[in-house]
Amino acid sequence: LAIHNANTGRQITKLSSGLRINRYSDDPASLALADGISSEVRAIAEGTRNIQQTFSLLQVADGSLNEIGDMVNRMRALAMQGATATLNDGNRLSLSSEFNSLREEIDRIASTTTYNGRRLLTGGNNTLSAESTALAAASATGLTDIHVTNAELGTYTFVDEPDDGLLTLGNGVHTQSVNIADFLNEEGIVPDRAFHKIPFERLGVEVTLTGDGVAGAPGRYSDGVLDGQTLIVEQDANLTFQVGPSGTSNDVSRVVIKDMRATGPQLNLGSLSFVTQVDAQNALKSLTQARDTVTGQRNRLGAFQSRLQLSISTSESVMMRMIDGESRIREVDVARAASGMTHSQILAQAATSIAGTADTDIDRILTLLR
Repeated sequence: LAIHNANTGRQITKLSSGLRINRYSDDPASLALADGISSEVRAIAEGTRNIQQTFSLLQVADGSLNEIGDMVNRMRALAMQGATATLNDGNRLSLSSEFNSLREEIDRIASTTTYNGRRLLTGGNNTLSAESTALAAASATGLTDIHVTNAELGTYTFVDEPDDGLLTLGNGVHTQSVNIADFLNEEGIVPDRAFHKIPFERLGVEVTLTGDGVAGAPGRYSDGVLDGQTLIVEQDANLTFQVGPSGTSNDVSRVVIKDMRATGPQLNLGSLSFVTQVDAQNALKSLTQARDTVTGQRNRLGAFQSRLQLSISTSESVMMRMIDGESRIREVDVARAASGMTHSQILAQAATSIAGTADTDIDRILTLLR
């Protein structure tokens, strides 16, 4: 009777929850498989969201490239005007004024086109090289939270004389010293659980000096420990997008957006002028190449977006099938569970009836014995 009642309870639990597996003891192997599938589905879904955000980033870049392309075409039209003999050099100076304004505007657009703080059209973003000794020795120097977004590329070296209360950073061209004496105790050490941001504004670098006990900090700073340590600022031109659950090339997509500034190495329009007819004629070739460069970059971004769109379609198809497979493992077969519940209830009722009959027979026997 207890067994049949327990079976009935399990079937009721399955029907009420809609799940075949409500606890690990129901089917450990199937539950482990279903949990694995669920984890994969969540990872794929997050990759799909990453792709959708990537579309937004690429559309921002493409919108700016469209404007840059229009300006390059206008500059090319100005060169065509300046290359003809019907204009004199005075007319060309007027054309040159508009040309220079367009060149400056292209630089401005390329420099200010960002997505979530990341510049898109300047050929990459500053990053700190792993070869920076100040980074490698952070546990001994207490240096953390290093920002080099606005710094020039190159190697920066610290000058940190003990007991002078100054911290100096330079790249061989520019140098800046910051007074840090107020941040140190009598022993020249950053106090426990204290941290201080040190901005080198002229260099575009900011670092943080920490004491002991600061969450996430690698060590403790004391006056003089940074002397000779270096920060190497380099540029990372790759835009990397995680579109799948692993770190393999199948799940990581990369695209390079080149430097689209007019004065940059790709468009290379910084030295063009319209002072003479010959200058204007010579500028035509460079402007045609610049137009083709912008068009080629837009084509690459468009092709990359098309690839990601196919990736979304594939991911959604895979997710649907994985979710269907998970549901087959987890969800209860209602007809079977209902039949099983009815079967257990009938057996429980039969067992109850038999037990009652048995009790009656025992009572009769005892009556005869008395």
